[in-house]
Amino acid sequence: MGNGYGKPKKKPVGKMVFFGICSTIMFGVVLAQQGLITAYFTRGALYAALPIAGAFAISYIHGHFTGYFWTVLGIEARKSAVVRPEPEVERPDTRERPRPQPRLRAKA
Repeated sequence: MGNGYGKPKKKPVGKMVFFGICSTIMFGVVLAQQGLITAYFTRGALYAALPIAGAFAISYIHGHFTGYFWTVLGIEARKSAVVRPEPEVERPDTRERPRPQPRLRAKA
């Protein structure tokens, strides 16, 4: 007889701390080594992929930290916010169409 009460979900505190530390380290390295990073990112050729890879890495690490942070605080997205497609209304295969009425068009 489930009344909606069950085991409370464990808070991902460990994951939040891990990604928080990784995020802090990444931002610290970027700020401390600006000259070196700029030197590599502006070389061109295949080095042009480094800013994109760096942005993805920072986004991934910081995004996971932020998600776990809000989960630990207990803030979750509403489950009803998901857009569900409405079922299609079945239409009859044939429908009655009005027949055109004959008209008398006399010329005077």
